[in-house]
Amino acid sequence: MNLDLAVPDMRMEGCDRIVAVSYRLPFRVHRGQAVQNPGGLVTALLSLVSASDHQGGGLPVGDIVWIGKAEDTPEEWAAVKDQVRPFELVPVDLPTGLDNRYYGGFCNDLIWPLFHYFPSLAVFDTDYLEAYRQAQELFAQAVANVIRPTDIIWIHDYQMMLLPAMIRQRFPEAKIGFFLHIPWPSYEVFRLMPRSWRRELIEGMLGADLVGFHTHDYTHYFVRATGRVLGLETWRNTLVLGDRLVHVDTFPIGINYRHLRNALSDPVVERERGRLRRILGRKKLIFSVDRLDYTKGLLERLLGFELFLQRFPYWHKKVVFDMVVVPSRESVSRYQQLRKEIEATVGRINGRYGGLDWRPVVYEYRALSFPELVALYDASDVGLITPLRDGMNLVAKEYIACQGSKAGVLILSEMAGAAAELTDALLVNPTDKAEIASAIATALEMPEDHRRERLGRMQRRIYDYDVFAWAGDYFDTMARTVHQQQVYKVRLADRRIFGVVASQYRKADHRILLMDYDGTLVPFSGFPEQALPDKPLLDCLQDLAADARNTVVIVSGRDRQFLEQWFGSLGLVLVAEHGALIRYPGQGWVVQVHQEADWQPKVMAVLDRYVDRCSGSLIEKKAFSLAWHYRNCELETALDRSQELMEELRQIVQQDKRLQVFEGHKVIEVKIAGYDKGTVAAGLLAARPYDFVLAVGDDRTDEDLFRVMPADAFTFRVGLVSSLARYNLKDQTQVMRLLRSLVGLPEQG
Repeated sequence: MNLDLAVPDMRMEGCDRIVAVSYRLPFRVHRGQAVQNPGGLVTALLSLVSASDHQGGGLPVGDIVWIGKAEDTPEEWAAVKDQVRPFELVPVDLPTGLDNRYYGGFCNDLIWPLFHYFPSLAVFDTDYLEAYRQAQELFAQAVANVIRPTDIIWIHDYQMMLLPAMIRQRFPEAKIGFFLHIPWPSYEVFRLMPRSWRRELIEGMLGADLVGFHTHDYTHYFVRATGRVLGLETWRNTLVLGDRLVHVDTFPIGINYRHLRNALSDPVVERERGRLRRILGRKKLIFSVDRLDYTKGLLERLLGFELFLQRFPYWHKKVVFDMVVVPSRESVSRYQQLRKEIEATVGRINGRYGGLDWRPVVYEYRALSFPELVALYDASDVGLITPLRDGMNLVAKEYIACQGSKAGVLILSEMAGAAAELTDALLVNPTDKAEIASAIATALEMPEDHRRERLGRMQRRIYDYDVFAWAGDYFDTMARTVHQQQVYKVRLADRRIFGVVASQYRKADHRILLMDYDGTLVPFSGFPEQALPDKPLLDCLQDLAADARNTVVIVSGRDRQFLEQWFGSLGLVLVAEHGALIRYPGQGWVVQVHQEADWQPKVMAVLDRYVDRCSGSLIEKKAFSLAWHYRNCELETALDRSQELMEELRQIVQQDKRLQVFEGHKVIEVKIAGYDKGTVAAGLLAARPYDFVLAVGDDRTDEDLFRVMPADAFTFRVGLVSSLARYNLKDQTQVMRLLRSLVGLPEQG
């Protein structure tokens, strides 16, 4: 396999620097030297910088400012300043008491256990939350002290979930990215957090332009949480928050594949690998490397190996399990207890199965150097990586990359983020010791051609989507998101656009104004009968209709009775049921479509069933259509049921060509085919020449209206969504601003 790597160009136009923000800085000072801190994020960015230095273009910027917690004195940092280039390090001073409640409390005693599905270990303490806020305010101030207009601010992980919104509040035009490196849990777990806390965390993250996760599941869970907590809807993973677009997407972090492959031929690694092979002799080597943490499944892994020894005695004295545990949070009692249990279990296994000539488990409680780690990867026949939950797990990818002379087998927990990519690993449930035991036996006995075939596919994946591809993908998406925001800012109607519309309106002699009702002239309500026009709207419409130069049309999905009751005396043209009926001022209703209603009982039976299956939904029965509304329903259930209903209704429509089914804003409607808002609008436009045309709507059904508008028409879609309309309005209140500007009324308070 050719392992040469071309570093992609990830340069974002107009960007000079990345300002990276994480809890820790990438280095600490030890005996006058800058020493790299552990962690996947540090390794990833250092890899990118290294490639940028040697090949050019690794990062999208020339300089990297890294903001993180200060662990050393300003004098110590000054002494190693030249050693950490091209980084400019900005230490944040966190008082010890605050840090204990912020990092030790809210981060590691609430977010960490809850997001890793250990809710029984989560501590819900309001003092912790206040410390979480206060600490991130210090980080926000540090950003404010260094930020430039062209910077990209790249915020990382669960310790910084409020920071994007804090920076956005200070710098509305800043380019902000956020990446979560741990799992985002399902809503049933996330909702264990108090309501206001949930909202604050999500709103904090949505201060970013782009929110990234490691897997599609995490992305999906987050998007659904935004719907449940904030009531936001998503279009292609894009959320509308006020007048901003926020994109949410999946970017599984990669490794520096070339660096690891090159390390295999390093003389220090070769010596360490030779030492391991001399110790092992003909024995097979199983390894695992993990930080001491209850999420890593360390005890479950040992029990699985113990069961393997019990069930497969053939492998006694032929295999060694090297279990490396990296020290972590040694002052925390829970971690102290976990270490004791691990050591006791190792002792029991070795005492039961081992002897003077063989130790089944070699337990190492220490951090390995890079050469030791690469040599261990390469010398191992089996990698046993079985966390109970893990955001990604780069050890699994590093093991695959370091398989050189032999073709090792990876046993991987299905709960690790890496499992979504490394599907050729032997995937196991980490709590099932019998499955772990069987997987170990399968791995040791797997024929070489099968091992190499599996390994080759996984190596190709992590080679193609390495750390450079990960960063390139993220920054490319960031650039597209920022561009999309600029496009919508251009489309977003403001006072200037309203002024242009009003100016053209005043010059025109023959005007037509076509407007939807729900979500356009009035805001949505939980029940259709509650969405009633207020007096300012009725007065404004009456003023518009009183001008002889105007033809004012309400084109709605509402039935004729509702429209006539509220607007029949105002001199408007009323169009009901999406164009099925029309009424001119002073005249009766004219039916535009002539079909029997014999189809309705069959469709009604289906809709009735979904009312029963989806609490809060309701049916609106009209002369030529039936509508199923789910605005009052629990969002996740309603979305699932709506898709099921659409499938059933499509089958009915395929059998009865007279019918059409379509989705609106939290409504599914079945009607007679052959007409829509566009057909009736085209007829009105053809009846006489108009020198001013305005159309306003908020729904998918209004796209039919926009489609038939002349090129010089002023068309507006309510909401920041993709549309055929020329402009977008931020929300429904902007419609009233627009209409009042035409008749010269002052804005409402």
